[in-house]
Amino acid sequence: MKKKLMRWACAAFAAVLVAAAAVIPGQAATGLDPGFIPQSSALELIDLDSGGTIYAKDADKKVSQASTTKVMTFIVANELIHDPANTMATISADVQQQLPNRSFVTVQLAVGEKISALNLMYCMLVPSGNDAAIALAESASGSNMAQFVKLMNAKAKALGCTNTNYTNVFGNYNKDHYTTAHDLEKIYKYAYSLPLFRKIASCASYTVPATNYSKARQLAASNKLLVKNSNYYDASCTGGKSGTSDQAGYCLASTASKNGMNYLCVAMGAPSVKDGKSVLTNGAFEDSRQLYDWAFSSLKKQSVLSKSKSVANVTVQQTKDHSQQLAVMPAQDFSAMLPTDGGKVTTKVSLPKSVAAPVKAGQKIGTIAVSYNGQTMANVDLVASQEVSRHIPFYLQPWFKVVAIIVIVAAAAVLIFLLIRFLRSHGHRGGGYGGRSWNRRSTRYSPKRGHHSKRRSRYKSNYHLYR
Repeated sequence: MKKKLMRWACAAFAAVLVAAAAVIPGQAATGLDPGFIPQSSALELIDLDSGGTIYAKDADKKVSQASTTKVMTFIVANELIHDPANTMATISADVQQQLPNRSFVTVQLAVGEKISALNLMYCMLVPSGNDAAIALAESASGSNMAQFVKLMNAKAKALGCTNTNYTNVFGNYNKDHYTTAHDLEKIYKYAYSLPLFRKIASCASYTVPATNYSKARQLAASNKLLVKNSNYYDASCTGGKSGTSDQAGYCLASTASKNGMNYLCVAMGAPSVKDGKSVLTNGAFEDSRQLYDWAFSSLKKQSVLSKSKSVANVTVQQTKDHSQQLAVMPAQDFSAMLPTDGGKVTTKVSLPKSVAAPVKAGQKIGTIAVSYNGQTMANVDLVASQEVSRHIPFYLQPWFKVVAIIVIVAAAAVLIFLLIRFLRSHGHRGGGYGGRSWNRRSTRYSPKRGHHSKRRSRYKSNYHLYR
């Protein structure tokens, strides 16, 4: 019974932990706490100068894009239209037909109206005109919308986006039309590098000149961080693209600059509808503004790693002294925006126990991980501070091998020569058998001289004595 109660208690405790985890908002990927609970379901703040992530909440979560889609629409149209100011588009009947309903934001483009591609870009990005996005894509692609969307997806992949897909050019909801805060950060950062996009996205208002069907249009920015009389106005904001739909919620990709510091913030999925009623507070605007305020007031750029300062030593084998200590240093400088007080920066060096010579200066040896409050901020390569030559013993030198081969060959030749002489000398020496030997000049067999011949000689001698 006790065991059953214990198992039940453990299961209940685990359920409580799971429920609590579902309620607690995602923590920053860098370990930095902005001091407020974000309303957006996905959020990311990056330092534009270093590219480092300052804060992130579920940045890799797939979310609906709404009108932030139009950032990519601009990128592709800008690549296809080389002179947007002098490229005229004629609005077709298909433009209005491609809008699901008239409730979508439009700039009231009329069928047959002639307007420049440049002004279509303003109409699309400043007030977020959906009809302008369709007309711009039609003009750029020769009315081949499927091909234009294909180019949008190809560009996303080229920018390194792995969780982004487009099915239309203006952000109409589709289960296969999605992105992530991290992917949208890559897309917006690229767009921000284009001078024309930066100019248009920074406009709080714009006047479109009169056309053949319309008087001059006054456009007001949908990004309320740019609008001075808005409750969300932020003087540091330098541009952005907003988006809103019931499925996607409130969304915003924007930039801000102050005191030499530059940030990019992506806020996605702040609730726009709750319990069937519209949520009047735009959480994406509020989250972005609060993140900017926190970053500008609480963070300061701090040098963490210097490529001219060694951080560790590694043993190099096969040197003149058998082993040598080699200093390694970061391959690049690393700085980060960190709180002026509190928090702790730590580093973790990963090196092999030893490396074999030769080692080139600048050769990668290992890595160093930089963390803040236990969260990894960056991984930087560690490289050799200098060149280390390999010491080769004399018996391993090429010349020694050549000499050794010559000596071995000469010794073998001498041994072979001596062996041949030995065999020849033994082959010419006579061998005794049965008291007889072969005559060198004849094949006749002659008896050996033995004791009988000696006896005859002695007798012959005695004969002369006694004769």
